Amino acid sequence: MNDLDKRSPRIRWVLWAVAIAALAATVVTCKSVTDNLLVPRQPATEAANCVSDCAKVANDAIRVESDLHVANVQACNGDAQCLANEEARHEAAVAAIQARRKQCQDNCHDQGAGNGGH
Repeated sequence: MNDLDKRSPRIRWVLWAVAIAALAATVVTCKSVTDNLLVPRQPATEAANCVSDCAKVANDAIRVESDLHVANVQACNGDAQCLANEEARHEAAVAAIQARRKQCQDNCHDQGAGNGGH
Protein backbone atom coordinates (compact mmCIF):
# COMPACT_ATOMS: atom_id res chain seq x y z
CA MET A 1 0.00 0.00 0.00
CA ASN A 2 2.93 2.30 0.65
CA ASP A 3 4.00 2.10 -3.03
CA LEU A 4 0.48 3.09 -4.10
CA ASP A 5 0.58 6.10 -1.78
CA LYS A 6 3.87 7.26 -3.36
CA ARG A 7 2.45 6.96 -6.87
CA SER A 8 -0.90 8.58 -6.13
CA PRO A 9 0.33 12.17 -6.67
CA ARG A 10 1.92 11.10 -9.95
CA ILE A 11 -1.26 9.35 -11.07
CA ARG A 12 -3.32 12.39 -10.13
CA TRP A 13 -0.85 14.64 -11.99
CA VAL A 14 -1.10 12.49 -15.12
CA LEU A 15 -4.90 12.44 -14.94
CA TRP A 16 -4.99 16.23 -14.49
CA ALA A 17 -2.56 16.70 -17.37
CA VAL A 18 -4.73 14.51 -19.62
CA ALA A 19 -7.82 16.42 -18.55
CA ILE A 20 -6.26 19.82 -19.29
CA ALA A 21 -4.98 18.57 -22.65
CA ALA A 22 -8.47 17.34 -23.53
CA LEU A 23 -9.95 20.66 -22.46
CA ALA A 24 -7.40 22.60 -24.49
CA ALA A 25 -8.12 20.46 -27.55
CA THR A 26 -11.84 21.18 -27.33
CA VAL A 27 -11.61 24.91 -26.69
CA VAL A 28 -13.54 26.71 -29.38
CA THR A 29 -11.70 29.53 -31.07
CA CYS A 30 -13.07 32.35 -33.17
CA LYS A 31 -15.79 31.62 -35.68
CA SER A 32 -15.40 32.67 -39.28
CA VAL A 33 -17.27 35.77 -40.27
CA THR A 34 -19.11 35.17 -43.52
CA ASP A 35 -19.24 37.83 -46.19
CA ASN A 36 -22.73 38.96 -47.13
CA LEU A 37 -22.87 41.33 -50.08
CA LEU A 38 -26.37 42.58 -49.24
CA VAL A 39 -25.60 43.70 -45.70
CA PRO A 40 -23.08 46.47 -45.04
CA ARG A 41 -20.16 45.14 -43.03
CA GLN A 42 -18.57 46.67 -40.03
CA PRO A 43 -15.19 44.95 -40.06
CA ALA A 44 -13.81 46.88 -37.11
CA THR A 45 -16.72 45.76 -34.91
CA GLU A 46 -16.51 42.16 -36.13
CA ALA A 47 -12.78 42.05 -35.47
CA ALA A 48 -13.20 43.61 -32.02
CA ASN A 49 -15.88 41.05 -31.12
CA CYS A 50 -13.66 38.25 -32.36
CA VAL A 51 -10.66 39.51 -30.38
CA SER A 52 -12.86 39.76 -27.30
CA ASP A 53 -14.11 36.20 -27.82
CA CYS A 54 -10.52 34.96 -28.17
CA ALA A 55 -9.55 36.71 -24.94
CA LYS A 56 -12.53 35.23 -23.07
CA VAL A 57 -11.71 31.69 -24.20
CA ALA A 58 -8.05 32.14 -23.24
CA ASN A 59 -8.91 33.67 -19.86
CA ASP A 60 -11.24 30.76 -19.10
CA ALA A 61 -8.46 28.33 -20.02
CA ILE A 62 -6.01 30.21 -17.78
CA ARG A 63 -8.46 29.93 -14.86
CA VAL A 64 -8.78 26.16 -15.40
CA GLU A 65 -4.99 25.83 -15.68
CA SER A 66 -4.50 27.87 -12.52
CA ASP A 67 -6.89 25.64 -10.57
CA LEU A 68 -5.10 22.57 -11.91
CA HIS A 69 -1.72 24.02 -10.96
CA VAL A 70 -2.84 24.70 -7.39
CA ALA A 71 -4.20 21.15 -7.08
CA ASN A 72 -1.01 19.67 -8.50
CA VAL A 73 1.20 21.73 -6.15
CA GLN A 74 -0.83 20.52 -3.20
CA ALA A 75 -0.58 16.92 -4.45
CA CYS A 76 3.23 17.23 -4.48
CA ASN A 77 3.21 17.45 -0.68
CA GLY A 78 6.41 19.49 -0.68
CA ASP A 79 8.39 17.07 -2.90
CA ALA A 80 10.98 19.29 -4.63
CA GLN A 81 11.18 17.24 -7.85
CA CYS A 82 7.39 17.05 -8.12
CA LEU A 83 7.14 20.81 -7.59
CA ALA A 84 9.79 21.50 -10.24
CA ASN A 85 8.02 19.22 -12.72
CA GLU A 86 4.71 20.89 -11.99
CA GLU A 87 6.16 24.36 -12.42
CA ALA A 88 7.60 23.40 -15.81
CA ARG A 89 4.28 21.81 -16.87
CA HIS A 90 2.35 24.87 -15.72
CA GLU A 91 4.61 27.32 -17.56
CA ALA A 92 4.31 25.26 -20.76
CA ALA A 93 0.53 25.10 -20.42
CA VAL A 94 0.25 28.87 -19.92
CA ALA A 95 2.56 29.51 -22.88
CA ALA A 96 0.40 27.23 -25.05
CA ILE A 97 -2.77 29.05 -23.98
CA GLN A 98 -1.19 32.42 -24.76
CA ALA A 99 0.00 31.15 -28.17
CA ARG A 100 -3.56 29.98 -28.98
CA ARG A 101 -4.89 33.39 -27.87
CA LYS A 102 -2.46 35.19 -30.19
CA GLN A 103 -3.22 32.87 -33.10
CA CYS A 104 -6.96 33.31 -32.57
CA GLN A 105 -6.65 37.09 -32.38
CA ASP A 106 -4.39 37.20 -35.43
CA ASN A 107 -7.06 35.27 -37.34
CA CYS A 108 -9.63 37.88 -36.30
CA HIS A 109 -7.80 40.53 -38.30
CA ASP A 110 -7.74 38.35 -41.42
CA GLN A 111 -11.44 37.53 -41.52
CA GLY A 112 -13.18 38.70 -44.65
CA ALA A 113 -9.98 40.23 -46.02
CA GLY A 114 -10.08 38.20 -49.22
CA ASN A 115 -7.40 38.44 -51.82
CA GLY A 116 -9.27 39.52 -54.94
CA GLY A 117 -9.62 36.00 -56.32
CA HIS A 118 -5.89 35.32 -56.30
